[in-house]
Amino acid sequence: MEKYLYGIIKSENKESFGNIGIGNSEIYTVQFMDVGAVVSDISENYKVGIEEVKIHEKALRKIMETHALIPMSFGIVVRDELEIKDLLKRARMKFKKALEKVHNRLQINVKMSWDKAILATILNENEEIRKLAREAKENADETVKIELGIKVRSALNERKTEYIKNIQDALKSLSDEFEENKILDQDTIMNVSFLVDKQREQEFYSKLEELEKKYEKKLNFFGVGPLPPYNFIKIEIKRIDFNHMEEARKTLGLSEEVSISEINSAYNQLAREYHPDLNLDDPLAGEKFKEIKNAYQLLTKYCEHYLCSIEKPKVDETILVEEKSG
Repeated sequence: MEKYLYGIIKSENKESFGNIGIGNSEIYTVQFMDVGAVVSDISENYKVGIEEVKIHEKALRKIMETHALIPMSFGIVVRDELEIKDLLKRARMKFKKALEKVHNRLQINVKMSWDKAILATILNENEEIRKLAREAKENADETVKIELGIKVRSALNERKTEYIKNIQDALKSLSDEFEENKILDQDTIMNVSFLVDKQREQEFYSKLEELEKKYEKKLNFFGVGPLPPYNFIKIEIKRIDFNHMEEARKTLGLSEEVSISEINSAYNQLAREYHPDLNLDDPLAGEKFKEIKNAYQLLTKYCEHYLCSIEKPKVDETILVEEKSG
């Protein structure tokens, strides 16, 4: 039976977390030496949907109550225990290093947006804006309204910069690391993840409550946690697409059985031939060089430091462990 992968923990003996997995299955560990993959059995044709995403997240929170955890993204399925053990063997040191980083730590996300009362606050505190607001109300002149809009936006931007700095400084002092996330809507002005020691979790939330009171009628806060430390572990596990691998192999002119030294040699030769600095008259050289570089990176991740096969059956049965960028 296939195995659904939730995460990686430090573990030398098989452990069970109860029947809290997808399909009410038991979540347990598969070990290699001192690292364990947290999995549950899943049938080959099992359909996954929104409810399974919730089960995945709930299981991760349960596991991280007692273990440092490298959380996996939703939907990673491994064929069997042998494949899991091979994965753990190949990436054991990467996993151990990541687990040391998040030992006794959790992630808390903090979002911040403007309170609807912020404009009234700005009007009360800024004489120039109050004067323009009165003129705009009494006068139909568009230039006054435009000037008012510019002044309000400028005041908001000044406050935004000030508030974000003050709030991040206050929360950074209670965390080991922080990472800014993408802002996906116009109402949010700050979206940051913090890596917090479990012993300081309540202190962090208390500080957040203190900030909410301080910036009342100016800002709205939204804190979410404790969460698995997704943002602070740059490890990704995924299956390799054979078509991409085959394209990379052909780009470097390699056979289906290849060593890491042969990959390096082919790349060095082609890189010298197509490097843009050496082909200033060829407008296509830059794109060709980028293609060669991408092929090299993919093949070296796959082959690591040993002789490898790029035949389809071998590629299809390999799971890649790599560090995510950013």
